[in-house]
Amino acid sequence: MPLPLLKNNMKILIITFFVVLLTASPAASQWKGNGEAVGDTPDRKALKGFGGNLIVVKNPRAFIQEWMKPETPKIKSAKDVKRGESIGAFVLFAGCKPDARGICKSEVDYIVYKPDGTVFAERKSLPLWDLPAPPAPNTQLGKAILAFQLGPNDAAGEYRVTAKVTDLNGNVTLDLETKFRLK
Repeated sequence: MPLPLLKNNMKILIITFFVVLLTASPAASQWKGNGEAVGDTPDRKALKGFGGNLIVVKNPRAFIQEWMKPETPKIKSAKDVKRGESIGAFVLFAGCKPDARGICKSEVDYIVYKPDGTVFAERKSLPLWDLPAPPAPNTQLGKAILAFQLGPNDAAGEYRVTAKVTDLNGNVTLDLETKFRLK
């Protein structure tokens, strides 16, 4: 085979390799389950390298202690809660864009809706993270926590929790939602 033809075939082979590599590689912010990429769900989304996951747990203090352990935390979302139980809404995130100083600036707006659709609790512009950006591909527990309890006068039924999560440096916003039931 003449040398120019060999060089052209080699270029095509290299270009094909990189195209296959790029299309086969998951995005940096893509969430994984059991080592496999998983798609967006109402409570877990990713866009332009930034990802967020809204979780609601019972006993938020115990959850934070579990998160602080060196091994992978066991996360159990609250689906059914009882009156008087401590409940916490948290956002896990990854891929926050650092500014020129390496600082990730992100925030969250939480809203908890009662079964009738009216607002139970609302907190806006809470700093999710305003520290050096966590190294990729680490998932980070955000600083903004919405902790609450439901009492004897609160309606039984399905409560909806929303989180509007914004990477201020990356100009990316994710609208997340999850639900739990008060028995």
